[in-house]
Amino acid sequence: MKHEFFYQDLFIQLKNRIPQNSKLVEKLTNILSIEKMAVYRRLRQEVPFTLEEIAAIAREFNISLDNMLGVDVKTTLSFRLQSVNEDNSLTINYSLLEKYLQAIKSLTSDPNGEISLVTNLLPQPLYSGFNFIHQLYHFKWQYYSTPAPANQIKPYHEIQLPDRLIQNTKDIFTNMKKIKTSFYILDNQIFKNFVNDVIYFNSIRLIKDEDVLHIKNELFQFLDYIEAIATKGFVDNPSNKVYIYISDISIDASYCYVNSQTSFRFALVWLFIFNSILTYDEELLKMMKRWIRSKIRTSILLSVTGEKQRTLYFDTQRKIVEKM
Repeated sequence: MKHEFFYQDLFIQLKNRIPQNSKLVEKLTNILSIEKMAVYRRLRQEVPFTLEEIAAIAREFNISLDNMLGVDVKTTLSFRLQSVNEDNSLTINYSLLEKYLQAIKSLTSDPNGEISLVTNLLPQPLYSGFNFIHQLYHFKWQYYSTPAPANQIKPYHEIQLPDRLIQNTKDIFTNMKKIKTSFYILDNQIFKNFVNDVIYFNSIRLIKDEDVLHIKNELFQFLDYIEAIATKGFVDNPSNKVYIYISDISIDASYCYVNSQTSFRFALVWLFIFNSILTYDEELLKMMKRWIRSKIRTSILLSVTGEKQRTLYFDTQRKIVEKM
C-alpha cells in the first residue's frame, strides 16, 4: 500500500470522528503526549507518525489497522465497494459515504477545487435537498436489493431513512454549493426515466396516489431549482461556478471525478443506485478525466449561455412530469 494512501485513510478516519481541526489536534496531543506543533506537523505529513503513535491512535479511535494496511482483501483493490445488508437493505455501510463527505468538505477550502459528475440518474448532490425524490431512490434501492417475496417489499410510504443518512445527505447538499467549480453532465432521459419508474410502481400499488402527487410537485420544484442554477451559473455564491450539460448520447453509468490541489484526488462510480466504488489510482483517474472531457464534447451546455436551448429543455421536462 502506498504511503500517501495510508495517510489519506488515517486522516479521513480521524476527521470523520472529530471534524473540527482544533479539537482533533487537542485530542491527539493528549493521546500522544506531544506538543500541539508536533501534532500539526504530523497532520501536514511533514513528520510521519511513529508505529507506536499509530497504534495508540488506533486503540483510542477504534480504527482497524488491518483494513488500512490492506490485510483485508477488499482494501487491496483499487476500488472499494459499499455493501448492502441482505436482511435489511437500509442498513448502510457509512464509511465510504462519510469519506466522500469529508473529501467534499476538504474540497470547499481549495480555491481551485473541482468536481465533475456524469449521471444517468437525477444528480444526487442537487436532489439531496428534496425529500420525496430522495426517498424514491431509496425505495427503488430496497426494492431491487431485498431478497424477499414481492408481497413483503416495503411500499414507498413505509420507507424510513436513518437519521445518520439524512444528516450526511444534508451535509453533502450544503457543502457541494461551496465547491469552486462543479460540472454536471446529465443523461437526456433522466426525467423521463424517473417519471416512468413512479408510474410503474404506482400501477403495482407500491406508491400511493397521494405520494405520486407529492413526488410530482417536488419534481416541478426541482426543475425550477436547477433551471435557476443553469440560468445564473451558480447556486449561492457567484464565485463558485456550476456548469450543467445535457448529453446528446446516452450515459451508461454514473460517476464523478474530484480534482484538488490541496487534498487528494479520487473518483467514484455508482452501482445499483447507491452502492459506490472508490479509487485513488492515478491511471484510472487520468482515464476518468479523459472520459469526462469526451462526454462534454457530446453535450449541450445549459449554464448561462444557450438561453433558447435551456428554456426548451426545461419546458420539455415539465411536460414529461405533468404526465405523471
